[in-house]
Order: sequence, then structure tokens, then C-alpha cells
Amino acid sequence: MTFILFSCSREEPTLVSSTPPPEPTIIKMNEIYSRGVVTDPDWIEIYNESSVAVNIGGYKIYDIGGQAGTKPKMVIPAGMVVPAKGFFVVVTDIPTTTDPSGFGLSSAGEEVWLEDATGKLIDNVVFPAMETTQTYARVPDGGAWKLTNTITRGTSNR
Repeated sequence: MTFILFSCSREEPTLVSSTPPPEPTIIKMNEIYSRGVVTDPDWIEIYNESSVAVNIGGYKIYDIGGQAGTKPKMVIPAGMVVPAKGFFVVVTDIPTTTDPSGFGLSSAGEEVWLEDATGKLIDNVVFPAMETTQTYARVPDGGAWKLTNTITRGTSNR
């Protein structure tokens, strides 16, 4: 609903909207597992902290090679939508015949970056070395990073 306010002055009327502005979407890396094997590779969980679904198609995720430009960044396929308060898992260590980025996670720890489809950096994290039974996760979802002994791939970190 829109209202037009008039005054006795010669100034133009002011438009005042009663519709609240759209909520900003907040996409974050939420959990990292770097101790994968061929049958269960490394992964990074992405979390949508907002109350609206977000299309993350075209977002890019990468490590130092992508940051330095020595290899391509991993691109999230078009049409990938993360539901409100939902999760999307990016599997890394994909063969270069399928994904030319060659992006993988170091079991010794490293830094990873996430940028939106326009190239704007929206998140980055330096994660430590971890055991096969651990992940580096934001607890609670979207909160502070910590090393955890509970792997919650694709579900809430509590």
C-alpha cells in the first residue's frame, strides 16, 4: 500500500510506502569437513540465514589457488536454490574431468572463500586441521566457528 502526502508548500508530494523493505539474504559457509576419502569426499556446507529462498547459482567457492588466479574457482551450478534457513552442501575433491577448478580442502587446514554471482566476497574462513570424526562448524548455525565432534552435514549445527 502506498500513501501520497500533500502539504501546502510547492514541494513535490512525498511517497511513503507501508511495505517493509525486503529482508537481506545472508548466505554463509556453515560447516567444513576436510578429512574425506574417495567414497566420502570433503565438503563445505552453505547456510541461508534469511527467511527467503536464495538462488546461489553462479556463486563461486575457492581456496588459495582460486584466490591467486592459478586455477579456476569452483562455480555452483545455475538454478541451485537454498531454502529459507536451509542448507546446501558443496562436495569438493571432484575429479578435474568433471570440475576444472581442482578445488579440494587440505586436511592440514587452510583458507576458503565464497563469493556471489557478481564476484562480491560474501564469506571466508581459515579452518584448522581436524580429525576424521570432526568438522569446523558455526554453532549455532551462522554463529561463531568452532571445531566440533559432531558431523551434521546438511542439517542444523546445535
